[in-house]
Amino acid sequence: MKNLFRKTSQLLLLLSVAACSSLPQVITPVSPPDELYLRGVFNWWEAEESFRLYKLSDRLYTAETELIADGQPYDFRIADADWSKGANCGYQDKEADEVIRLNRSVNADCSSINNNFKFTPRETGIYQFFIDFNDVQSPTVKIRRKK
Repeated sequence: MKNLFRKTSQLLLLLSVAACSSLPQVITPVSPPDELYLRGVFNWWEAEESFRLYKLSDRLYTAETELIADGQPYDFRIADADWSKGANCGYQDKEADEVIRLNRSVNADCSSINNNFKFTPRETGIYQFFIDFNDVQSPTVKIRRKK
């Protein structure tokens, strides 16, 4: 009887310990954030309605602004009004993605804090900024000059 009690106690202890340990849950976004803004030096980093991105398709968003070609880079991000984690998009890899060249996509990290994109226009004009959430885990950002 003592042996049965000991084995039952050991089993209960083992089950208790197993129940306390769990794997961390990774929450992955399944859709893009609802409201995003083009935020940068050109609008004092504000979430202004005129810089709100609008949907072109289910996962592709765009906004546009006039940029002056003065040889200086424009720092910017794509973020919601509150700079929320998961909706605060900057570059993913400093070497590969920080500096954006016209008509070339770079990878974004929407949980970054200070990873500002940089873009230096060669001509003054209206530029369109795109973010593509086709892969929600690794969205891409692209800039093109509006004709």
